Amino acid sequence: MPQSGSEWANAFPWSLAYRWGHSALAVDFDLSGDTARLVCVRRPGDPEQGEADALLPLVDVVLLGESSGWSRSLFTGSALGERLRYRAHRSAFVAEDGPGVRWHRLVVELWDPESGVAAFGEYASPDGVSVLRSRVRLRNEGDAPVTVRSVGSLLLGGLPSHDELTVFQGREERLTECRWSADGPLTMGALQCRADARTWLWQFESASRGVWAIGEAAGRTYLALGGPAPDEHRRSEVLEPGAEFASGWVALALGTGFDGARGELTAYRRAVRRPRRLGVGPGAS
Repeated sequence: MPQSGSEWANAFPWSLAYRWGHSALAVDFDLSGDTARLVCVRRPGDPEQGEADALLPLVDVVLLGESSGWSRSLFTGSALGERLRYRAHRSAFVAEDGPGVRWHRLVVELWDPESGVAAFGEYASPDGVSVLRSRVRLRNEGDAPVTVRSVGSLLLGGLPSHDELTVFQGREERLTECRWSADGPLTMGALQCRADARTWLWQFESASRGVWAIGEAAGRTYLALGGPAPDEHRRSEVLEPGAEFASGWVALALGTGFDGARGELTAYRRAVRRPRRLGVGPGAS
């Protein structure tokens, strides 16, 4: 299966194990089977993550009138998320106009024939920076309106088991240790592996309140980042046929220790701000 270029790639006849990234970031997808999923996000040279729980979907969406699927935490198991099927993907390596950095971009397209909802997992990363930027964009391709109760921005499984990790949460990089299986509305959080200091540091970029959750599946840890939780403040988004809605952007930085992860996040922030000043690129969206 092609790993670069701007042409859409169809589902068959290629193998659907797909790696995307660059010299500082490797992102593995499993686009085969009934449910597409994100298998691994790591730096080249880091240990391979454990096999992600096959039941965690690449994209998780809750529609009004549908259950949230089997009993799990936020953004990890809706009926629609399990029905979404891989349709296509597109990757590009873009040099922005002016003094901006070069960005790697990927869009993975999924579609639910029952509801007519198409979901686009949108990913971006500055070249040479160990940060994954992610959001999900929805489009109603059906004939009737649908009401979106929640949509996750990033769902990653296969992380080390909970007894190997310390969880931190906070605002504006002032992080404090918190209890396991944490969730909350704070702007930042982190996981750190006690054995080798590998650190996953995340931030929400949306003006609306973000929600994150950490839990255990198949003996490994998953991290879910998204927008308002189902029924939180009874917020919802009605999509008429042809209408679109996108979750907020989140960024996940990888590093050794907090200093390493914070350094990657700082480099990413500079890359985002630079094209925004020019009115182009991922930072302008």
